[in-house]
Amino acid sequence: MKKIITSTLMLTLLISSCDKKVIEKQTELKSNQQEIINSENKKIADLPFQIDSITTQILIHPIISIDKDSEKYINRSSYKNNNIINQGISQYGDVINGNIVNLKFEALNTNKLIALSSKDIKITSITFLRDIYNETNKEILLYSITDTDTNYDKQIDHKDEATLYISYIDGSKFKRLSLTTKDIVHQYKFTLNKQRLYFNTLVDINKDGALTTPQDKLHYGFVDLLSDNLDITHYNPI
Repeated sequence: MKKIITSTLMLTLLISSCDKKVIEKQTELKSNQQEIINSENKKIADLPFQIDSITTQILIHPIISIDKDSEKYINRSSYKNNNIINQGISQYGDVINGNIVNLKFEALNTNKLIALSSKDIKITSITFLRDIYNETNKEILLYSITDTDTNYDKQIDHKDEATLYISYIDGSKFKRLSLTTKDIVHQYKFTLNKQRLYFNTLVDINKDGALTTPQDKLHYGFVDLLSDNLDITHYNPI
């Protein structure tokens, strides 16, 4: 009887050991497959779009990131009421959304492409400031870009808060709306007959993602939308 119990115990341990090895092997295989999937992500240029009814004729080529399931990207486009919808980007009037990592700007009849950034960035939306154009004739783009690990999980992704960048319609004078090296836009609004963009930025000292302690600090500034360089001015209302 003792021999039977001992044999049964050894068999159980052997099976458990085999199961563990199988699980480890499956985990390793899954990890390797994930690495392969990640390595197969690639960048492509989507078809260019144009902001209608503005003075400067610029084509904007979105550079987007897609995964290995390229069949999802085939036959994806539809056109309705001048709105472009696809898995790469979506354009609704003056707002463009998508998984955009860069932009290339092309002035018509030049065949020359100029990149917005020298490296990949996470652009979630681009807005042409139509009201600003109507009031000032300035052709300005406002970008929502994720560039900071705001939830402190050691990676920058869609779970983090985006901040704002600005440029002219051709991508020139591209800059971050910031007043320090560790802040993100907290609030913003347009005032003074659309001539200025006021904003404040949050420095989150205690890293909880909110203005909750005396150490957390707001900085105040504005962009002169009539200036040639989209100059940012710091001011202190307190």
